[in-house]
Amino acid sequence: MKRFLILIFSFILLGPLSAFAEIPNHHIFYRTDKRAPLTRTEIVFLGAGTGADSPSQIGLAQTVRKLIWKTAKKQGHIDQLEALGTHLTLTTSETYQAISIYGLSENSGKAIEIVRDLIYNLAFSEYDLKYVKSQLSADYKNEIKRPTYTLIKNLALSQTLGVTKTRSLKTLNDLSLQDIGQYADRLLKTDVVFFKVLSDRDSSEIANLLRPLTEERKMRGQTGGFVHSLNLPSTNAKVGPTAFIFEGYSHLKNVFCRWMIPCGRTGEENYIPNMISDTLGRSPESRLLYKYFRGELKLVYGTSSRYLSEQNARYIEIYADPQLHNSEELITKMFDFIQNLPDNPRFWETLKEERETNDISFVHARTPQQRLNRAVSRAIYKSPRRKGGSDAVTDDEVRAFLEKFFVPQNMIMIFLGPKDRITEILNTHLPKVDIRVHNVKELIE
Repeated sequence: MKRFLILIFSFILLGPLSAFAEIPNHHIFYRTDKRAPLTRTEIVFLGAGTGADSPSQIGLAQTVRKLIWKTAKKQGHIDQLEALGTHLTLTTSETYQAISIYGLSENSGKAIEIVRDLIYNLAFSEYDLKYVKSQLSADYKNEIKRPTYTLIKNLALSQTLGVTKTRSLKTLNDLSLQDIGQYADRLLKTDVVFFKVLSDRDSSEIANLLRPLTEERKMRGQTGGFVHSLNLPSTNAKVGPTAFIFEGYSHLKNVFCRWMIPCGRTGEENYIPNMISDTLGRSPESRLLYKYFRGELKLVYGTSSRYLSEQNARYIEIYADPQLHNSEELITKMFDFIQNLPDNPRFWETLKEERETNDISFVHARTPQQRLNRAVSRAIYKSPRRKGGSDAVTDDEVRAFLEKFFVPQNMIMIFLGPKDRITEILNTHLPKVDIRVHNVKELIE
């Protein structure tokens, strides 16, 4: 009987969330993992994060994250947690800020109380802010000393799809202590705070352990904080063909190439772009890009394909790294390969193989943490789900998707390597491409 009640309570705790439901405040996403007496608790402030930074305050969320860490260190909270065998992690994403603690289950209650004391006793000084600014400034400058695709892609997407820049030395330097305080206040009053928990402990125990946080929030009030919304600006589906060439990497022996194909907006079905990306590049030794461009043509060392999203932009990213003497053939052949994909019989053969192996190789291999992450991601981004999942997607739907998005006017290209040589290749073989040359310093200015 007790076990039955626990199961019923667990069901209520998690709730049968629909794909389009809002996440309730203080909702607990819980998964059991009995392999060790450890608990990972993530406190997620939904709606905060880099996506909430205004254009004049780029870097604000990251600055506050570092200041919270400095406060935790200075006030002894990190030492207290470590004495309990618990590790503290602070995370800033596009959609949320999160505080995570991971350690011995028997000390979870004490660890949560320490985190509560930390976030409700934040104290920032001008000295702390100056120190964190100097750290972030040094991080920015170090990032552009090597090919850092996060920043490079961000600049390309900001100029084509309207994605917000994520780095700016100017706005970082202009941030004031008042800006920091206002952000921290909004963070603590965030409209929806939920929890991700992976533990060997019972779900009812977890709910009780979290009460110091939930009761504190109720007592202090939750108005005027961050509010989560997916109503982001629309993006232009026809942006190219556009090529971004970055100066500062002429010493490289390979030309590092990326093709990004925008394919809709956040909140749309993910089945088709995932299937296409997996067919092209997952498990590369058995997928189409690797077989063709490395195995047969021998033009590259590595290839990959990934389905990604940033803010309201979804895109499939194709990567290749030819040596300089192979770059002309690779760039022209890849351009043709992408636009001719709907009529490529080998693509359809590989897609069929992907359909047959997907359930065995991926779905059943998920760990408890992966299943937990998947449930949270679906609840945040509300991606529609259809009965039968990817098995219900027809080849005609895949073909229509390819014919709509895998076209020259929808290609964004990025090249790292000798500017003059890449420009010559593009002008000779792809004269309609809009070529944009940038210095890497622009990535953080």
